[in-house]
Amino acid sequence: MKKYILLCIVPILFQCSSSDKKKAVFNVYDYGSVGDGITNDQKAIQKAIDACKGTGGTVLFPKGTFLTGQLMLGSNMTIKIDSMATILGIQSDSEEAYPHHKIETKFPNRMLEDCQRRLIYGNHVKNVTITGKGKINGQGDYEPWMNVKSLGTEKDRPSILAFVGSENIVVSGITMVKPACWTQVYIESDNVVIRNIKVNTGNLTPNRDGIDIVDCHNVLIEDCDIKSEDDGICFKSGSEYGCKDVIVRNCIIDKLNVNAGNCFKLGTDGLGSFMNFDVSGLTLKNANQNSALVIESMDGAVIDNINVSNCEILNSGQAIFILLADRKRTVPEREPRIGSISNIHFKNISGEGFTRQYPSIITGIRGHNIQNVTFNNLNFNLKGGIKTTDQTVMEYDGAYPEGSKFGNTNAYGFYIRHTDNVEFENCNISSELPDAREWLVTENVKNISIR
Repeated sequence: MKKYILLCIVPILFQCSSSDKKKAVFNVYDYGSVGDGITNDQKAIQKAIDACKGTGGTVLFPKGTFLTGQLMLGSNMTIKIDSMATILGIQSDSEEAYPHHKIETKFPNRMLEDCQRRLIYGNHVKNVTITGKGKINGQGDYEPWMNVKSLGTEKDRPSILAFVGSENIVVSGITMVKPACWTQVYIESDNVVIRNIKVNTGNLTPNRDGIDIVDCHNVLIEDCDIKSEDDGICFKSGSEYGCKDVIVRNCIIDKLNVNAGNCFKLGTDGLGSFMNFDVSGLTLKNANQNSALVIESMDGAVIDNINVSNCEILNSGQAIFILLADRKRTVPEREPRIGSISNIHFKNISGEGFTRQYPSIITGIRGHNIQNVTFNNLNFNLKGGIKTTDQTVMEYDGAYPEGSKFGNTNAYGFYIRHTDNVEFENCNISSELPDAREWLVTENVKNISIR
């Protein structure tokens, strides 16, 4: 009996202790913040964060506009942004505002040279929540950050959020606008929840993705509204850690009719893996000349068990683009290799209002065929209108991969090459305008079923 009572009391004591800690609130005004949108509150806010970290408490941003540069988070803490509060990223290229810092990862990672600056930074932290109904404005329309004509500018333009090597991260409720680069990036982090957020990058310049997940496990993204100049939701793999066990559901991804990027994407960076994805309930729109759904293994990634269902595609150039290729890129301690793509399943996908005459494209490499792709209950009303059937279809040429670069192939619905075991079931593929091309053209495809 004593043992039973002790077992009951210990959880109660733990709950009380945790509850007390969670009640601790660190109001940024109490640490010297002014909140007028003009005064630099960076040092005052950092004092509040440093006092809160490790306590399980909350750093509170009440009503106000808080101008700041980089803020370093700690473990076991919550950032709460009130509905009348805005965190405003300072427009400054100084190291004091946004220090360059190469990320530290367990595995050699191609992202080491990117993402060196950020507004809010969690570096190897645990149990962190960022929540509230407020806004974070990166003020990314600052002239030094608008120049993306040269390669490598990603390292010099701050993201709004960055978590590296972290665990148990929740981002919910907030709105993020005008990032200078990728809006938010999560690298080699586990147990990540992104829920009910809004992103609007604005129509600025390239590399302003909505959400980037790089080599993370156990990820949930749901009920988000993403307006993105570049890729909307993008999974990348720069290391052997890969992306595994992912759920993405009930999100709206609007590409703002910009030529760059795609709505939902696995790749382009793909060294490790993309495995066990359940993607459903997405509205994918305004990809202009590019694609709604993209799956790419370019650098040796193993892609397996990807399920996409109950999605709507509107006003996009291309519905689906799947590419297995070899850019011969790698990281230290790993030989270049050709990856694989297998067990990809699309179910209950509709598409209309297409802006280009491109078919969906699925293509592997000769000798390295994509394996097991199924399409169930597709309903695509494509643009059509091509009067010739003599188009040639290029093999991947080593350039940055986009489905639009293949142009108008000799099919109006699907062009499939270097693929084994393809199944179409209960699919309605039509075109708005009469088209001389067949809806489906295959090359080096084994075992195709249409019923």
